[in-house]
Amino acid sequence: MQVTVENPGGLQRRLTVQVPAGEVQQQIDARLREIGKTAKLKGFRPGRVPMKVLQQRFGPSVRNEVVSKTVESSLMQAIQQESLKPAANPVIDSMPEVKAGKDFEFTATIEVMPEVDTVDASSIKIQSMDAEITEGDIDDMLNTLCEQRAKWEEVSREPKDGDQVLIEYAAETKDGRVPEEGMAKLAIAMGQSGFDKLEAELAKLTAGGVAEAKLKFPDDFRQPALAGKKADVSLKIDSVREKHMPEIDAEFIQSFGIESGDMDEMRVEVRKNLERELKSARLTLLKTQILNALLEAHDDLEVPAGLVQQEAAQLLQAQARQRGIEPDPALLPQFSEVAGKRVKSGLLISEIARQNDIVVDGAKVREAIESVASTYEQSREVVQMYYNNPELLRSVESSVLEEQVVDWVLEHAKVDAEATSFKELINAAAKSRQGL
Repeated sequence: MQVTVENPGGLQRRLTVQVPAGEVQQQIDARLREIGKTAKLKGFRPGRVPMKVLQQRFGPSVRNEVVSKTVESSLMQAIQQESLKPAANPVIDSMPEVKAGKDFEFTATIEVMPEVDTVDASSIKIQSMDAEITEGDIDDMLNTLCEQRAKWEEVSREPKDGDQVLIEYAAETKDGRVPEEGMAKLAIAMGQSGFDKLEAELAKLTAGGVAEAKLKFPDDFRQPALAGKKADVSLKIDSVREKHMPEIDAEFIQSFGIESGDMDEMRVEVRKNLERELKSARLTLLKTQILNALLEAHDDLEVPAGLVQQEAAQLLQAQARQRGIEPDPALLPQFSEVAGKRVKSGLLISEIARQNDIVVDGAKVREAIESVASTYEQSREVVQMYYNNPELLRSVESSVLEEQVVDWVLEHAKVDAEATSFKELINAAAKSRQGL
């Protein structure tokens, strides 16, 4: 088998593969003989069908079958022979024909992984944020848990901050009416929606009240057709609901799996959860700084376009699910920059691991799974679920490998520590996630 590799540019490679004519014909003849052992054709006994008849009856289908298998096997062999690292499945330019006496030849295009230079971790500078969990942080989390268990009761008054208002609306923009027919529904958390002018209009009404207003919708409004646009809006309040917080008593504590109902035990469990959250946030910040430093140092590293497109599509899908809408392919280019960073950072993490013989630590994988499982009542079943699901297990292994690489870089990088509060560290981590 002869292989020629051309470089049309970037990470694209064009392979031309030649297989000796005799090899393909031998496979076709062998397959026909195999079929002939069991073929039932009128006028012939099984195993006695002449080759010429077999060729007439089964030749085209056998030829297609052999060609397909030969292309697949010889392409994989060619990739290994040329030491190529595919970033995606190869694309066959055209399926070849088998011609008597002529070599079997086909071409394929493949995108390969880039070559990454050795990473110099000692040149990386990191600002590490450290924090301690305080009693005030525990109090804040207890209040958050109460918020999550709050009950909502309808009231007949005008809405105020803290209320939840369910409305129906229709907006007329220069591009048309949204929705085209009827009214759309929307839940507004008064004082928290970020849509101040809408809240001001709602504050004048009670349940059943209607109004007309000129509004400019926020840029991140969940309905893309209205995001950032001015419109004449028709409003109607369906209901105004007031929040009622539960008491933190034994029954409330027991609802979180603490059978004793003891407040001290509850605070211990809350502290454990906050410690896990703090560790995760600190790792996120460190990872973000490390990745940003790596991205800057490898700014000219080209990444496979196919992987970037896949990542962008996943980001689009995730945003659409979060907003409860169908993904719009026209928005795909908006995710290209972030997708490119994610793909490049993933390549760099993998390369650091490879260059420094960092392999996934099974004990740390187990620890990570058990940490997640400990937040559920049926923790043993959750652990088993992870180990029985290859996709879930790979996800944890990937996260653990990232953490191991971050630890390795920290051992070699220049790190300055900065003390801060739990809230500030959590907020900083949340902001850092937006960039990667």
